[in-house]
This record gives sequence, structure tokens and C-alpha cells, in this order.
Amino acid sequence: MKSIRGFLVIVLLAIVTLANFAAALRGYLGSMDEAERLFNQRMLQQVDLLNYTFPQWREQTSARADVLLFPARTSDAEASLEFQWVTQDGKLLARSAAMPEQVVVPLVEGFRFVNFHHYRWHVLVAPSADQKSWFIVAERADQRYRLAESMILQAVYPMVLAIPIIGLIIWWVLGVGLKPVTNLARELRQREATDLRSLDQQDMPAELVQLAQSANDLLRRLDASFAREKRFSGDAAHELRTPIAALKIHCENLLHELQPEPASVIKLKQGIERMSYLVEQILLLNRTAPDHFMGTFEAVNLTQLAKQAIVEQSDTLELKHHHIEFNGDECWVSGDRAALASLLNNLLGNAIKYTPDGGRIAINTWLRGRDVVLEVMDNGPGIPDGERERVFDRFYRLGGDRHNSKTPGCGLGLSIVRQVVDLHAAHIALTQSRYGQGLLVMVTFVASAVTDADAKKANHNKSLDHKAATNETNN
Repeated sequence: MKSIRGFLVIVLLAIVTLANFAAALRGYLGSMDEAERLFNQRMLQQVDLLNYTFPQWREQTSARADVLLFPARTSDAEASLEFQWVTQDGKLLARSAAMPEQVVVPLVEGFRFVNFHHYRWHVLVAPSADQKSWFIVAERADQRYRLAESMILQAVYPMVLAIPIIGLIIWWVLGVGLKPVTNLARELRQREATDLRSLDQQDMPAELVQLAQSANDLLRRLDASFAREKRFSGDAAHELRTPIAALKIHCENLLHELQPEPASVIKLKQGIERMSYLVEQILLLNRTAPDHFMGTFEAVNLTQLAKQAIVEQSDTLELKHHHIEFNGDECWVSGDRAALASLLNNLLGNAIKYTPDGGRIAINTWLRGRDVVLEVMDNGPGIPDGERERVFDRFYRLGGDRHNSKTPGCGLGLSIVRQVVDLHAAHIALTQSRYGQGLLVMVTFVASAVTDADAKKANHNKSLDHKAATNETNN
């Protein structure tokens, strides 16, 4: 059953049709009985008419010895009455042309059926008023039934033709009756993933109250679950970062105390740095999950955010002697500033990691109609066509955990990028770099209309970020 409304329409229409059929059948049978009675009454009236006319007319023409013959009136379009006038001893006195020259039935009073002239006839035998002769009145059975059915079906046809109209009325009424279900579904569909408010049960039909209560219970459990997960993320960030920071400090002190630096301590430092990076990526992956994301969307200057990402990683770019280019338009998108910054940092960080020293990197933001296209391009080793979907899987790295580039990583960067892309209903594609080798990452967003207030807010955020970076440098 794919549609409750369709199921109810079919069932109710079937019930109405069955009831109409039963009523029509009963009406048909009752009407046929009534028509039979009326036709028989007409035959009796015909006998009365013959009684009134024929005896006197026969006395006036008593000198005639032949049988009186009257023109035939039977046709396929109507049920005509035919007759024979017979004496007590069975001599035929008169007949209509459609009747045979012999007496068709025994002279016994009553109704009966008889066959002649290739038809079945309904016959009435009745004595004359003076009891000296008999009248035989006959009517073709097929014409009799056809006439009866034509009258009855005139009353049945409207009932049959009304069934489609009744079906449409049922469909409309059910649509009105199920409108609260449609409204409830629309309300749930239009809610954001972070909107876990209980459903309003005021003015809700009694049939939906139980469903709404179950949904509210589920929403409360989800809210509690997300709250626990948020607390866990905060606690984990604190509990994991603190000991890792302490390990880093002790490792640095150990390296200063031991000269020359032991290889094992250097490996220990690299392991601690990799563990720190992995913890940060896992926490970031959890914070940017679309189902758990608790951020607020706003108009974000993607071009300014890309420039900021370049500035933040300028030291690494200089260390590896990379040549970086930036081109594009002033582009705004609707999204979460922190999540978009994470996306840019991961894409630029990957390009820096896997591009050899002295390589080329480009970041572009283009406005294409109603779309904003972000491009991050390098001339590194690139990603083979068959691996471009797998790299979005968590913890997956080309060449295994120990990458050929000897670059530390955990395989979560592009997973975070995909989650941010999904969070913003954007599209990401990995293609061949225009440098001839390397990777080109294209992320397509829906452009956002920017207002003066958005621009002022973006400039304010930029100032705050600059101050924070300055204070961090001074510290």
C-alpha cells in the first residue's frame, strides 16, 4: 500500500459500487416484476376492449362465413398485442395478421407461453363476456422484455454514471481529511536539522496526537543525544589537547637536553605531532557533520576567506618555496564561516603537502551566473581517476597509511571537505589540473545576495581575526 488516500478511495469506491450494484439489481428485479404486472394488465384491458367491440360487430356481419383478418401491428420497435377470436368449439372467427390460422393454445383461461412464427409469445386466454367465445391475446416475449428493460435501464444508468463522480468526491474529501497529515509532514520536512522543538499538538486531530507524541519523544531523545555528543566533543577536546600539549613540551625539553638529538626522540616528536593532528581532524570532522552541525548560516565572503587561508599558511608556502596564485571575483555564499574556513584550509593544506618543493598552487573564486566556483589547483602527483571517489572515505590515503610523499596525514582532510560541501548543499569535483599534471578541486556553491550589513559584518570579522592573529604572534 503506497498511498493511504488511494487505498481509501479504492475501498470506498468499491463499497459504493457494490451497494449501487445491489440496489440496482434489486430495483431491476422489482421493476421487471412490476413491468410484468403492468403488461399483463394491458393484455386484460385489451380483452375488455375486444369484448366491447367484436360480439356486436360480428352479429352485424353474421352473413359472412370467412375469418376476419386484421392488419399486423407487430414491429421490432414496440411490443404490440396480437389476438385470435375463437368459438367454444375451436372455430377461428377473427385474428390479426401476425397470428397463425390455427388456434395457438388450448382454450383454458389464464396466462402461458407458447412458440410460433419463430418467436416465443406471452399469451392470455380469456372467455368473452357472453361466455360464447374465447379471446386469445398474444405479445412477443422478446419485445416485452426489451421494452421493460429500456424503461428500467433509464433509471439504472444514472447510478452507473455517478460512480466516477462519487470517486472524485471521495478523493477530494479524503484530501481535505488528510490535510493535517500533509501539514505535519511539511512542517517536519521544512525544519532544519538543528530544530528539535516539540511539535505543537494544539488543534491537532485526535488521530495524529499519538503520532505527534511519538515524534516529540524521538525529538527529545535526539536533543539529549546531541547535547551529550556536544559535551563529549568539548570534553574530548580539552582532555586530549592538554596531555598532548604536555607531551610536546616534554619532548622539546628532552631534545634540548640530549645532544645530539636521538633518532628515537625525533620519531617520538613526529608521532606526537601526528597524534595531535589526528585528534584535531577527528574533532573537526565531528563538528562539521551535517546531522550534528549546530552553526548558523550567514553571508560569507568566500574570496576574503580564501585570501585569509593563504595568509595563515604563508609560512609553510615559503618553507617549501611554492609559487601561489590567486585570481577571481568577489564571491559571497550562504554558509558557516568556520566550516568554510576549515574546507579552504584542508584543500590548501593538501595542495601544499603533496606539491613538491618549488611547485605551483592556485586558488580561484569565480562567479558563474547564480553559482560560485571555488578552485584549488596544484602541479603535484594528482589522484588517479579510479581513486577520486575513494579519497573522500575516512582514513583512506593513496599508497596506504605511510604515504609515498612521506607527508604526515590521517586520511580525514577530504572527508571533512565532503561533509562541509554536503552541509552547504554544494557540489565537489576532482579533475586533472590545468598545469598538465596535478589535481584540480572544484567546489560549486549557490551564490548569496550580499547586503551592506553583511559587508560590514564581514569587515568586522576580518578585523577581529587580524587582531587575534596579531595577539597570537605577540604571545
